[in-house]
Amino acid sequence: MKIGRVEIGGNLHYVVEREGAIAVVDALVPAEGWRAVLAAWPEYAPKLASAPVTPLPAGKLRWLAPLADSPKFLLLAGNFRAHVVESGFAPLPDGVLTPQFFIKPTTTLIGAEDAIPLVKANVALDYEAELGVIVGKRLARGASSAQARDAVWGYTVINDISERKLNEGLEGRHKRSNDDFYDWLVGKWFDGSAPIGPWLVSKDEIARVEDLEIVARLNGEVVQQAPCSAMVHSIAEAIVYISQVLTLEPGDILSMGTPSGVGMARGRLLQDGDVIECEIAGLGKISNPVRA
Repeated sequence: MKIGRVEIGGNLHYVVEREGAIAVVDALVPAEGWRAVLAAWPEYAPKLASAPVTPLPAGKLRWLAPLADSPKFLLLAGNFRAHVVESGFAPLPDGVLTPQFFIKPTTTLIGAEDAIPLVKANVALDYEAELGVIVGKRLARGASSAQARDAVWGYTVINDISERKLNEGLEGRHKRSNDDFYDWLVGKWFDGSAPIGPWLVSKDEIARVEDLEIVARLNGEVVQQAPCSAMVHSIAEAIVYISQVLTLEPGDILSMGTPSGVGMARGRLLQDGDVIECEIAGLGKISNPVRA
């Protein structure tokens, strides 16, 4: 099933894709929104599947972030070998590697067609098309691989917009030994720097997530393209690892890293007026203009 949120005439609506059309299911969704539905999916799934197809009300439709209030938004760095190399690092060795997680605030989340802000502090704004994983069950620490796979509700499309040179031009700066890491990290945190959606797609609609292909287009030109099978760490591996540290909750989002082809490596960063599209067949496409 595909579920999402839209705004029409200033009003929020919960929607599903039914019979090839978008249907409103506001009456079936509790006040807590999709998070509550995910947490009780066996109860809600048959209701959503059998509900009459109620058409959208008239008016201009705006796609909202399907999960704007995710408890945790966790992302993997360096989960595609070619992207690690293009970023200037040594090739990843073979053997056992640990997933490298970071976090973005939920204020970064915007809808599938919303504008990505280009603000004064941005000097090297970049794109990163990624597979998003949606957690549907509470997963306590120390999860097994089977428990990790079972906790996955489904998938979505994410663009991990990144400021590559935060503070680089700051005059008179006295750098500390770890400043480059924090510049990289905080450069991920700009408001509106994580387009997501348009749908959350339940995992039963995807036969093999490894076969999904991530594609990004900048102004219509393909700039990133790779299968999810090229990920260093699988979804289950990533969840098992992070579950050693924290409890995962329904509505948590994990973003699984980006393939090679980012703007910094290509010598073409995001500019005012650009349109960056990220698409994964079966999950949908997000298409976001960049606006100063």
